[in-house]
Amino acid sequence: MNPNPISRVVEPVARVAAVLCGYLVLLLSFAITIEIIGRKLFGFTLQGTDDFGGYVLAIIAVIGASYTMAMRGHTRVDVFLVRMSPMWQRILNTVAMVGMAVFTCFAAWRGSTVLMESIEFQSTASNPLQTPLWQPQGIWLLGLALFALIALAYAVHAVILLVSGAPELNRFYGPASAQDELEAELAARAEREGERA
Repeated sequence: MNPNPISRVVEPVARVAAVLCGYLVLLLSFAITIEIIGRKLFGFTLQGTDDFGGYVLAIIAVIGASYTMAMRGHTRVDVFLVRMSPMWQRILNTVAMVGMAVFTCFAAWRGSTVLMESIEFQSTASNPLQTPLWQPQGIWLLGLALFALIALAYAVHAVILLVSGAPELNRFYGPASAQDELEAELAARAEREGERA
């Protein structure tokens, strides 16, 4: 289990969202399969499969980013960071968390503007189904909001740890070491084996 108290809260939420996205991708794969079989064998096509695929990709991108952040999976280049003093590492790790929070909050704010404009102008997709754009954009915005909330929670926690001088800041918010990745993989393997038993 992750010792970070924020991760203990956000990981389960991000995991549920990621699993729901997995089912959404499964639904998309069924639709594409039906589309291919229908075109090749029966001469019919499902309307809007391409558009549905685009909506799904936009939604899973932001949900996937949320889940990746909760699992400390975002790539961080640490060539210079690991050569710095622990104090500089603490400062730069906090800056990284705050920077991500600023970016995700800005993205969620701009996403809400897009959604509000779609609702105001009653925008629809330019396809035969004419899907009201607020529907996929609303789900997409929920994913952006989740990403922003996770990033904001981590940023606030990192700042609190920096100000209080808590030594675990680098362990919680620094790039995952090879040892961290090994321990996470061993824990996941033990969990899988426990489920089989």
